[in-house]
Amino acid sequence: MSLILKATAFVTARQWRRWVEFTKNPRAVQQERLLEIVARTRDTRFGRDHRFDEIHTLDDYRKHVAIGDYEGLRPYVERAKTGAAAELTAEPVSMFTVTSGSTGEPKFIPVTEASKKCHRELTRLWYHRAFADHPELAHGKFLGVVSAADEGFTEGGIPFGAASGLIFRCSPAWIRNLYATPGEVSRIEDFAAKSYVIMRLALAQEISFFGTPNPSTILKLVESADQNKEEMIRDIRDGAIAAHGQIAPEIRARLASRLGKDPERARRLEAFAADHGALRPSEYWPGLRLIGCWKGGSVGVRLKEFSRWFGDSTPVRDLGYMASEAQMTLPVSDCGFAGILDVSANFYEFIPEGEIGNDRPTVLTCDELSEGENYYPILTTPAGLYRYDINDVVRVAAFYQRAPMLEFIRKGRDVTSITGEKVHVNQWLEAMAAAQRVAGMEVRHFRACADAEKSRYVFSVELPGAGPGIDRLTLLLRELDGGLAKLNIEYAQKRASGRLAAPVLWVMKPGWFERVSRPAERGRATQFKARLLGVTPEDPKEILNVIELINDGN
Repeated sequence: MSLILKATAFVTARQWRRWVEFTKNPRAVQQERLLEIVARTRDTRFGRDHRFDEIHTLDDYRKHVAIGDYEGLRPYVERAKTGAAAELTAEPVSMFTVTSGSTGEPKFIPVTEASKKCHRELTRLWYHRAFADHPELAHGKFLGVVSAADEGFTEGGIPFGAASGLIFRCSPAWIRNLYATPGEVSRIEDFAAKSYVIMRLALAQEISFFGTPNPSTILKLVESADQNKEEMIRDIRDGAIAAHGQIAPEIRARLASRLGKDPERARRLEAFAADHGALRPSEYWPGLRLIGCWKGGSVGVRLKEFSRWFGDSTPVRDLGYMASEAQMTLPVSDCGFAGILDVSANFYEFIPEGEIGNDRPTVLTCDELSEGENYYPILTTPAGLYRYDINDVVRVAAFYQRAPMLEFIRKGRDVTSITGEKVHVNQWLEAMAAAQRVAGMEVRHFRACADAEKSRYVFSVELPGAGPGIDRLTLLLRELDGGLAKLNIEYAQKRASGRLAAPVLWVMKPGWFERVSRPAERGRATQFKARLLGVTPEDPKEILNVIELINDGN
């Protein structure tokens, strides 16, 4: 492996130097990238509909293509899902990544060979920079947690799946060969079973790198290992996998063929658990040199819990600003969570945060940004997104050469996200309307808060009169939870896995909503719009009653 690493490091170092050159003149690189994307897609249905043949400058592009969201692209995507060619891209769609949308319908994001190339290059450079700072990574196995890239097929036979699975597939082969778990594990649908298998396999090995986007997933895994330590240690001793959760027989058979008895490792794990009262990675993985996960936004709140399991000396590096739509930045340090904007992959525009609701907002290119300011990114990608408002807020932390270094701050207007679920206010409104019908009750006023500290949603309601009893309020809460799961596939996944805890219902005092929603004296009441979904908790003094789900199971 050392020869492979040396050869790979030599090749990737050249790619890194080339990539750094792009950061010296991002304006020119971006202009060239935009015109290249336009030229390639001139003869697509989208290109014809927007007269791409008349686009020769950025100003032309802005005149012909308006800033929009997924709903503007949905008709093109729906035809592409049936196998129709040249809808959004000239090259074939090789797969779709799936993520939650603003309604109950998920978003299918096209993936092409050109966009896969972008993923491959940025992923390769991330590992290159990580190895440069932590050469000891080569001394152990890598533990990565991803969802399946092939969850199903569209009506046209095109596969769809998770963005994390796609990025794993775009990792260099030598990185994939270092993984402690085989690819079959990503296809285990039961999260409890998947967590058990991942940690049962990983506990038997020396891990030097632990990476997955959400810190909450990392915490769930190490907690699972501690909670199931007796069973896992027995499995390691016997070379088995316990009948833990639902695992398809063919997957279980493939996993079993890889296992061998390891009584010595089992004895060491038993000693760790006895000596420390818990089974922690700081003891059983002494060679762990780096953790890779997101550090910004609401997910970063969970990082403070890492020291309990990993101690205070294991560095954590952000994986970069990425979404189902694109992989956009490259962090090059363990400090902070900013990453260098990949100016060679996509074309980017930015709207200042304070102008996002304006009819004619200022639209800037990446070389026109200011350090310390917040912006909404607008994406144009080689996979068929054109002036796409991803509804995120990012901050310019610094500049690398002349390219901005961006930090992900939060989801944008009308969206909250604790662990990546991206709940939209439209989904919250629809779930509340349905829950009231099922519970047979009226809710006068309501708001929802994403409580990142406790990884749960808090639903606050004000009821007319005395209101119903506990049973109907509990039914309302259960229906809200289930309704959001039906409308948002990622909320459902996070709740099923326990990464999102059960929501709680706060019954508020009469007059609460008027008191908290009263416009500021300098504002006009007719211009005031109450925010029904946010991240600011309600005043505990306003709470009349608290309803929780009993025997939630997560």
